[in-house]
Amino acid sequence: MQFVDETKPRFLILLLSGISLLARLLFLGRKSFWIDECLAWGATRMDWVDMFSSVASGTPHPPMAFIIMKTSSLLVGESEFGLRLLIAVAVASAVIPVFRLASRRTTVRGGFWAGMIWAVSPFAVSLGQEAWVYGINIAVSLWFADFADMAWRGSRKGFIGCLLLGAAGIFTQHIFVLSVAVGSVLYFTIEPCERISFKRFIIVPGVLALLYTPVFLFFSAQFVRRSARMAVAGMEMGFTRFLSTQSLSQFFRILTGGILPKISMNLFDRPRMLTAYILNAVIILFLAVWPYFTSMLKSGERRYLCLCLLMPFGLYLTDDPTIRQLSVIWVPFAITSAAVFSRFRWSGAAVTTMCLLALIPYYGMKVFPYHQSDWRTAVTTVESLSESGDIVVVFGGKSTSLAWEYYSKTEMDCLAPAGENPFAGDQVRIRVNPELLLDSLLTQGGHTAVWVILDVWGIPSIHSIKGLHVMEFFLSISEKMEIALLRSVR
Repeated sequence: MQFVDETKPRFLILLLSGISLLARLLFLGRKSFWIDECLAWGATRMDWVDMFSSVASGTPHPPMAFIIMKTSSLLVGESEFGLRLLIAVAVASAVIPVFRLASRRTTVRGGFWAGMIWAVSPFAVSLGQEAWVYGINIAVSLWFADFADMAWRGSRKGFIGCLLLGAAGIFTQHIFVLSVAVGSVLYFTIEPCERISFKRFIIVPGVLALLYTPVFLFFSAQFVRRSARMAVAGMEMGFTRFLSTQSLSQFFRILTGGILPKISMNLFDRPRMLTAYILNAVIILFLAVWPYFTSMLKSGERRYLCLCLLMPFGLYLTDDPTIRQLSVIWVPFAITSAAVFSRFRWSGAAVTTMCLLALIPYYGMKVFPYHQSDWRTAVTTVESLSESGDIVVVFGGKSTSLAWEYYSKTEMDCLAPAGENPFAGDQVRIRVNPELLLDSLLTQGGHTAVWVILDVWGIPSIHSIKGLHVMEFFLSISEKMEIALLRSVR
């Protein structure tokens, strides 16, 4: 503890940056690509113009993250490590704004330990180890909050920086608007005598709102289709979901990611896991809430940081987000946790130790805890057990054909009904009946065996398929993936 108090901030930043980068580079290529990472890989294989048009037509995401991933693959290669490398570096760098933002409002010691939990918490590490948009979104969000906090205090560099970072965030993810809102609310946590005028402040959110308007209009049709899909799936939006335990359980994943499960009936059947979950929840609540009931923060800070903490959950009114979409909560959480670490000298080391212990099982996983898609094992299993003339059918997301192509080492025939054109819009994507398709392959297609890979979020289980075939082989790859072998009955 004394070491932190006596060390210069510049050295602490270097130390935190090194730890943060090492935590994300360690076993970076160990986990299998999940379905959206395969989509990212497919996009990065295109030339720049085709990538921009395909991403815009086939996904609801602006192109910035795909630019970073394509650059990463060009520099390092198309391996899991190569596609994820620049994402890892970007998310690792976010430890710097966490440290600066927290130190500026509490103490250097508090900022150091807030940075440490960002550096080694399983949730933050996992964000930096997947080749997808949410890692870049939170990295830009944290840098934006730091520069905005400087801008509101009169820094010209901070003012220019938050405008540039705001533009980058807008072209990364739509939910970056939450990051702009949180960064803007920080203005009101600063004493009036220390902050810039309101007229100057409003320039930043005003310019970013104008910049985002055409982006929003361009993707508005995709938003409508997404809402329709959620309605068909029976998801209740509005205050019902906002007030559900799901929002609270997602908040409790802010440190441990998917290492601990969400609140569910299964959790209560496992006493050890329930104990760990409750301990984790108590720690997070203490770090996030305790400063509001003490003099650890100024009254204005307490009021507006509480707004920053609650604001992202408004997304539940119109969507069904996970903690990855809500990770801008790290802005107020870093500050409140730093306040606790400043008051209780032992607490920073204790929470960091908890995060390090949780990293051990995380690093041992072959899949990401929030996806459970082990495509590497699935493809290897099918190809090693299949015979000449067999065909594989993959059901699941629109990137299934890309997932098979990435890991396949043979010329085995593959059919991916929903993934033949991964970047096509939903309105032109082919829809098939799984039972009719498999019956046709077995009775008319000339194949004696059909391997089925399910990476499913709502596809009927293979167990429900009836007809002229029986299941001879069944293997559970993970919680979200299954393999079955179907043979025709002669």
